[in-house]
Amino acid sequence: MASSDEEADTLPESVSTYHFANDKDEPISFSLLPIRWRESKNLDDEKNHMIFLKGSVDNGLRTIYKQVIAWKFDLSNKTPQISVLTKEKCWMELGKPRKSYEIIIRTVLITVHCLHFARWNPEASGKSVWDYLSKTFSLYEHRPSQNDLVDHLDLIGEAVQKENSLAKCKVCTN
Repeated sequence: MASSDEEADTLPESVSTYHFANDKDEPISFSLLPIRWRESKNLDDEKNHMIFLKGSVDNGLRTIYKQVIAWKFDLSNKTPQISVLTKEKCWMELGKPRKSYEIIIRTVLITVHCLHFARWNPEASGKSVWDYLSKTFSLYEHRPSQNDLVDHLDLIGEAVQKENSLAKCKVCTN
């Protein structure tokens, strides 16, 4: 059985009501971190970014503040999962962000959801994608548009190269 000191030192697997900030405590998107496409034993090649994650864990019972060095997304589940890598080399899954932070990460969330939909619906039309995104982001002030994807064209291109399933999608290849 683990002692309470050991339990306090273990990182939870997910965080909610989160936001990211730079070393000046200014809000910043996690998408500025390097993306990690594959698991690697050598994680020391990440640049020393001064980006910090602050959020709630353990159903809101604790608050964490951790430096993060990379991010990744997983499209294989029912909903896309985004995780960040802490400086301690632990992956933390991102849950629901802090409401005021949503505007900062809106475009990257839309991009990841677009890729997720395309992966699971390779024959889908552009209209189907936008209907899905509009429904998914219906609580946001502005509806998703192609402009939301423009800042992440490099990410989309890399994802299509790395994920065989995306290379077959109509929406990603047009």
